[in-house]
Amino acid sequence: MIVKNNFQIAQNLWYKIGGEVKYFLECISRKDIEEALNFIKEKNIEKVFICGMGSNLIFTDDYFDGCVIQISADPNNKDIIINQEGLVEAYAGESLDSVINFAFERNLIGLEWAGGLPGTVGAAVRGNVGAYGGEIKDSLFAATVLDYSSGTPQIRRMTRDALAFVYRGSLIKENKKMIVISAEFNLKEDQESEITVSREVYKKNIQLRQDNHPLEYPNCGSVFKNLRDPEQIARVLSVYPEFKDDVAQKWHGKIAVASVIEKLGLKGFRVGDAQVSEKHALFIVNLGHAKAKDVLEIIDTIQKKFQEKFGFQLETEVEIVK
Repeated sequence: MIVKNNFQIAQNLWYKIGGEVKYFLECISRKDIEEALNFIKEKNIEKVFICGMGSNLIFTDDYFDGCVIQISADPNNKDIIINQEGLVEAYAGESLDSVINFAFERNLIGLEWAGGLPGTVGAAVRGNVGAYGGEIKDSLFAATVLDYSSGTPQIRRMTRDALAFVYRGSLIKENKKMIVISAEFNLKEDQESEITVSREVYKKNIQLRQDNHPLEYPNCGSVFKNLRDPEQIARVLSVYPEFKDDVAQKWHGKIAVASVIEKLGLKGFRVGDAQVSEKHALFIVNLGHAKAKDVLEIIDTIQKKFQEKFGFQLETEVEIVK
């Protein structure tokens, strides 16, 4: 475990945005996570936040008077195995891409939809990450969690049902005092022909991200949740009926919020060095020296436009850490 005091967290986050944190702990192993909890207890720290790459986070510019634990992978020691139950088990700090490729090498499929997603296993479970019609809960069997909500850390193996997954969330995200140590995935063993198809899906999704997402700039991923509520979908379609076929055929029964933002004339909207991406309007990119306050002003502007136009509040997918 590496401990840094009064650390500028922006340099370690995907978005390159965020203020100073009192304690920053880097954990690259299961043992490191336990040491981090001991550190918190010794220092009597009450305010704690757990993150992976920070690819779907906005840390504010304010001083974080507490401890941030970043769980990442050991570059010299991959912690992914086939366990005794035949499940692919991966340490929380491993990247999803590492797990997908580990599975492919063993003729296992089921996570290829996540190709190119910039995230760790732990963060993916915590936020029930999803893309192109897939979600992490679809393949997850169980997660080993360090639960310190009672004050005394306990290691618990929690099944998928116990984790209470919702759209882009889970019990872990809601609880705030649980840390994913590892996750077990129930993947499908298949023939070489099917593996080839899955590899193509994986490569296609990586290419789709490169072609359509603003990866040339630091970003925090999808800023808003796509619309799934039937009443909200109906309200948008009453204004933009041309979206009806896309909802049925292209958007997996949802409304793609990026398309609505574009219709509202906010693609390219800029505050300081933060901008609604010209490439994909669900992203707010950091053009170089953006501050969290710039991003939050853009978010507020978009939410107000939705409220005025459709009569409901657009919900953020990105997590804002204060």
